[in-house]
Amino acid sequence: MSEPVTKKIYITDLNINLTFLGEVDFFENKDENITVTLKNVTVYEYSSSNYLYSQSEISMSGPASRFHIEDAV
Repeated sequence: MSEPVTKKIYITDLNINLTFLGEVDFFENKDENITVTLKNVTVYEYSSSNYLYSQSEISMSGPASRFHIEDAV
């Protein structure tokens, strides 16, 4: 029996200068818009990488050009 794979990503919202690190709960890329829900989220200021706060869940959506997404190792 295998356990589900938990994928962690960094998603930076370039409009608000924040980077979110969390486990992907929902992700959709449709018609050049992204909708994502992350769990166990850590939030950083993008420009300085300073830790700001943690949150159990966060959802966001908007044009794909607004976000930079990368896998967390």
